[in-house]
Amino acid sequence: MCGRYANTETTDELALRFEIEMVGENLPAPSWNIKPTQIINVVAESAAGTENVSRRLEAARWSLIPPWVHDGKPKFSTFNARSEEAASKASWKNSVKSKRCLIPASGYYEWVAQGTTKTPFYIAGDEPIAFAGLYSWWRARENDPWLLTASIMTMPSVPELAQIHDRNPIGLPKSMWNDWLDPTLVGDQAFIDAAAHEAQTVARSWQAHEVAPLRGDGAELIASV
Repeated sequence: MCGRYANTETTDELALRFEIEMVGENLPAPSWNIKPTQIINVVAESAAGTENVSRRLEAARWSLIPPWVHDGKPKFSTFNARSEEAASKASWKNSVKSKRCLIPASGYYEWVAQGTTKTPFYIAGDEPIAFAGLYSWWRARENDPWLLTASIMTMPSVPELAQIHDRNPIGLPKSMWNDWLDPTLVGDQAFIDAAAHEAQTVARSWQAHEVAPLRGDGAELIASV
């Protein structure tokens, strides 16, 4: 799973790395302590009311809300989506087809339980990460503004990280970004499985180190202890 992560890149840096054509409004600043339901940066491709698909950097709520959830409170957590079942689950299957996004990250956190104590670890590689994500637009009533919401996809952990947690987020190699974002490429379970397979190489390059309990926000949160 991925229940907390960091993104230390600025809007300008993200726009350059992902070759963004349109930058949205109210984008969040860099953070070392991003939590579910907070506003995050997402990269997506859409027509935006025209025939020309453009790559966009937008602000989204981290925890996808399916369109039919009228009160905005799904009955189960949606900040992560399991890759093995995403194409068949009602909450995710429409997004798998054509509403896929990338979620920029510098690294993420996991906790290892030792008795009653949970020790946090920061997991990252030498390069910034692009998590595979799914998105959905949601609003409570017809005249309300639309809210962009998103989830991070996870897969069974690679052996190198299995001692930390039995699952890890899917970090996509750059060679898969275009296909993942392409809304004209209809996704299915085979497509998701292929993405998870390619992501194994990325995850195997990540390293974990123990950090102090997460309090506040700042670069000190990812420092080894």
